[in-house]
Amino acid sequence: MVKIVLTRSMVPGDIQYIKDGLDKEIAGMYEFVIPGEFTEQKICEAAEDAEILLGPYVTRTILENAKKLKLIQVPWTGMDTFDFEAVKGFDVPVCNTHSNADSVAELGVTLLLDLLKKVSYHDRKMRSGNWNRDQKPLGLKSKMLSAQTVCVLGFGNIGSKAGKLISAFGAEVIAVDDRAKAGETVKRAFSNAQIDAALNIADAVICTLPLTCDTKGMINSEKFALMKDGVVFVNISRAAIVDEDAAWAALESGKLGGFASDVWWNAPKRGESESYPSALHEWWKRDHVVMSPHRAGFVEGCLPHLDGAIENIIALTKGKPLQNTVKITAGY
Repeated sequence: MVKIVLTRSMVPGDIQYIKDGLDKEIAGMYEFVIPGEFTEQKICEAAEDAEILLGPYVTRTILENAKKLKLIQVPWTGMDTFDFEAVKGFDVPVCNTHSNADSVAELGVTLLLDLLKKVSYHDRKMRSGNWNRDQKPLGLKSKMLSAQTVCVLGFGNIGSKAGKLISAFGAEVIAVDDRAKAGETVKRAFSNAQIDAALNIADAVICTLPLTCDTKGMINSEKFALMKDGVVFVNISRAAIVDEDAAWAALESGKLGGFASDVWWNAPKRGESESYPSALHEWWKRDHVVMSPHRAGFVEGCLPHLDGAIENIIALTKGKPLQNTVKITAGY
């Protein structure tokens, strides 16, 4: 019997989704424990004989107490809230999931097409009977994705899938990632150190980078200055990778021809559902901005970001190899 201890609160629907997924393969072979409180003390008590910690919250005290621990499983992709210092020196694999890559990539392409075709803008106009014949402030004309050079920042699971979708439209895909190689999907591959050269030739940029100490605030005023005038920018990774003031200034100056994002700097706190996406700038009042409420991983009939966690728990239980082991030194 494999004991799984949850280390951060989850909504009941997510917990049931995980249990249902586990039951398809290992029903009766696991114990799912939810601590009375998500404090270090309560988790320590529950984790004393646990083999799996499920969630992003760990401390050295918890790990020292979990003598039978075999896996720390973060049930989503982002590792920016994980304490990597806490796990150093412990010989326990830390895994995240990449099972939502398809859904996130599809939303990224959707946002890109929305900017190029001005779909949301014209939808808002027509709801009040305005066919935009005066073409103000934005015109009726759209851009062809097939005519664009699209730079994908980060070419991992999400970036590579987004690149494949974009290339199917006939666009020229260029990738910035030390792992990327030129081929059928990617016309030109740039190393991480060559990001400036890639940004300089892009008509559109999609950011899929992980949030780490190195990438926080990476897309700043200097990076925007390198881009073409009128470039469109899509963020489907983490808001903090983009310097908000720099992005706003680029939008206001016309350097950015459009900005779309599924992640924002002022997201609601856990348990809340409302907040403006920024406390600094009124993005929602700009016609060449498309906003999405961090919903890329929500798909009808499934919760794809949880599937990878389910698969790893099943793999551990059956003695099979784990997937998506995180590099502690890299932070992703």
